[in-house]
Amino acid sequence: MVDRETVSTLDTNQIATTDLAGSPTPTNVPGPPVTAGSPEAGPLDPSQVPNPQEANREGDPETLPNAEPKGEIAPGIEGEQTVWEARYSMKNFFGRLAVRALLSLGWIALAVYAWGEGHPNAQLPTILLGILLGLFWLTLLYRIVRARYGHYYRLTNRRLFVTTGLFRRRCDQMELLHIKDVFLRESLLERWLSLGTVVVVSKESEVPTFYLAGVDEPKRVMDLVWHCARVEREGKAVQVDRV
Repeated sequence: MVDRETVSTLDTNQIATTDLAGSPTPTNVPGPPVTAGSPEAGPLDPSQVPNPQEANREGDPETLPNAEPKGEIAPGIEGEQTVWEARYSMKNFFGRLAVRALLSLGWIALAVYAWGEGHPNAQLPTILLGILLGLFWLTLLYRIVRARYGHYYRLTNRRLFVTTGLFRRRCDQMELLHIKDVFLRESLLERWLSLGTVVVVSKESEVPTFYLAGVDEPKRVMDLVWHCARVEREGKAVQVDRV
């Protein structure tokens, strides 16, 4: 006769053995290390192979914490934008162009009289006047090129640049913080043509005054320079107060 406690113990052991037999084999059990040369080692995973380029980037200065990125804007000019730029206006030469155009028409009439109507005595003076008129035109063209391409003005929200010279150029700059006064010079004819010279007076001793000669709409340019200078001064004053 079998004891009930013995039967109970056997049933419990049988259930435990069945559960162990039906459970899958654990896969996370650590085994002996497998090396690449061992027979048990399978094909290497490409994602696990170190990239030589990434390995070399460890010594690249661009990846270092204290490295400065390439193309970084130099200190002091970040946020600087061009507000206005111009050259010597062509309207300054309208009067001289008109005079030479009238002289050219007169010479053409003289040439028609000398050669068209057959007056040999007037041909030699007409040739000499034509040479003088050509030199007159060449002189004006040279002045136009020298004035037009020898004067360049650029205003940013922080500085004013004046570039002068045709073959040997010089570029002067003035910080808007140092501007003391801005005023306008214009003649009666320039006032009719909306031309003039904007004079910018600075506190600096080396370049105390800038002349923006022959610019279009000089009143607008004068107001723009003064406005940008005032905004720059107020912005710097606010930053100093906050510090």
